Amino acid sequence: MCLSPALPSVIDFGREVCGDLPAAEAREWLVTNGIGGFACGTIAGSLTRRYHGLLVGAVQAPLRRTLWVSKVDEIVEYNGRTYSLSTNRWAGDVLDPRGYRHIERFRLEGTRPVWTFAFADALLEKRIWM
Repeated sequence: MCLSPALPSVIDFGREVCGDLPAAEAREWLVTNGIGGFACGTIAGSLTRRYHGLLVGAVQAPLRRTLWVSKVDEIVEYNGRTYSLSTNRWAGDVLDPRGYRHIERFRLEGTRPVWTFAFADALLEKRIWM
């Protein structure tokens, strides 16, 4: 078995982008499965487009795409405290929760998006792949 070396990340943003909501919402990621399905969203985790979601499937490839899973709101409990990693924008431009504030870094590993969250004295990584 031949394993290819890890590709260097061309996309790598720190807190200057991830902690700035307009900048983080303006940057999007996309993962595809090669048969018409995909997942996509913003670095901030907020859904700003109709087809942002974790699972969009092509019922009759390449047409009739259906959003099956829009998002999962993650919550972490650490050292007796609770931290929300999700960001939601509601009617009237209300933000709750504001998980983007915990994003220390966003990068691509090959084609996989990776978020590093920081809270208290801990780091947590989240990855999405198909």
